Amino acid sequence: MLNKVFNSFDEAVADIADGASIAMESWGVAATPQNLIAAIRRKGVKDLTIITHNFVPLIVFSEEEITMPTALLPVLKKLITPVVGIQRLGAGAFVKEYVDKGLEVELTSHGTLASRLYAGAAGLGGIYNPVGLGTILEEGKEKRVINGKEYLFENPISPDYAFIRGYKADRLGNLVYRGTYRTDQPAMAMAAKVTIAEVDEIVEVGEIDPEHVVTPGIFVDRIVRIPEGGLGTHQKTKEIISQLGEIEIARKILFRTTEVDRSPDLVEGRGIKPRLEAQTIAMRAARELKDGDYANLGFGIPDLCALYIPEGVIFQSENGVLGYGPLVMEDEIEKAEWHYVAAGGRFFTPVPGMALFDVVTSFAMIRSGRLITIMGALEVSVKGDLANWNTGGGALGGTIGGGMDLAVGAERVIITMEHTTKEGKPKIVKECTYPLTARECVDLIVTDLAVIEVTPQGLLLKEVAPGWTAEEVQVLTEPKLIVAPDLGEIEL
Repeated sequence: MLNKVFNSFDEAVADIADGASIAMESWGVAATPQNLIAAIRRKGVKDLTIITHNFVPLIVFSEEEITMPTALLPVLKKLITPVVGIQRLGAGAFVKEYVDKGLEVELTSHGTLASRLYAGAAGLGGIYNPVGLGTILEEGKEKRVINGKEYLFENPISPDYAFIRGYKADRLGNLVYRGTYRTDQPAMAMAAKVTIAEVDEIVEVGEIDPEHVVTPGIFVDRIVRIPEGGLGTHQKTKEIISQLGEIEIARKILFRTTEVDRSPDLVEGRGIKPRLEAQTIAMRAARELKDGDYANLGFGIPDLCALYIPEGVIFQSENGVLGYGPLVMEDEIEKAEWHYVAAGGRFFTPVPGMALFDVVTSFAMIRSGRLITIMGALEVSVKGDLANWNTGGGALGGTIGGGMDLAVGAERVIITMEHTTKEGKPKIVKECTYPLTARECVDLIVTDLAVIEVTPQGLLLKEVAPGWTAEEVQVLTEPKLIVAPDLGEIEL
């Protein structure tokens, strides 16, 4: 009988040579094959191509505590990813010195990466993709019109190796995952020529219920059990979560109700006037949802909408969960588990009726018009063009993530944001000046001053913040607004 069990991580990666391409998942710390990454670093190979969902550096912990794909940065030749760095911490600035030395960075979107891996697994010659049109992602790519709709051609991805973080395996290589650890790992395992999995437990053949197998053994070549005290074990992750709870910036990002700093604005003839708080913006946006809707919430103010969503609305997170429960807040950090992490990095609680799946399935939901998405924005144009990933400081000045997929594929796109920049410049503009996320995709804008609908005739001002007039909102809005005949105030 086949026996794919290896005794050590070093043994499992022994044949990986310079110039290899390796797919490895990383959604924060969740699903990261940390021990295999550490082993390939010890081996000292160079000129690697890494394919990963998130390329985010460690800020607080040492590599002995957490090892991420960024540990391989000094030996990379090419990086394929939707996310380089964390926006609020300077995004991709940390890779600039390597780019200057020749590192190639190929940006993509989360959904596009999943589709390209699937295409590689299925032996397809590529895919025609609606995401990325009019954005930085269309540069140099073939365009084609199919049934009256424009698409970009994307090449398949077939890595030499895939590093997989599973939960349980049998000796034939059948894999079970835990929580949101699936992400793109099933697609990576299928697409790679050689798949190596690190798991918490290895059992005998027959001990895994066939109904529970996610990645069949035919796609898995080597398995290594993570030893007690190894990277990514449950004990290790609980210790790290506890430490995060003691760090103010981590506590604020991961466990606290998000707050947006804002200052009152000076409006000619009216003096200083207050704007709506972030929680009120979220509350108003949440009223757009109803029982039975499926909703995907972005980072920041959109996350707050979860506190006000009507009963019966079902949350979806792009890393592979539908119908998850409340977020873990700072007075209950002990409940947090790495395998229950939403796309924005927030921990959630499992509830009855929740479904878990891989990213290929997730983006079929996202791109097929079954979801309403609430996202933030840097700018929205009069035509509903959206810019929300980059302030224009170069391709590595922002993080693409899954925003492009959501903007193109959602049933309805609702934007929550401040009406102006901190300098008082309009964020609702005639034409976006920042790199686009998607063209003509926004349906509704909820700001700290107004509720505005994007219509074929222009921007329809439907509601204003208490104490504000349509004329005052217009002063802070670049395009001409159409004032609704029944203009009302936003209810607090």
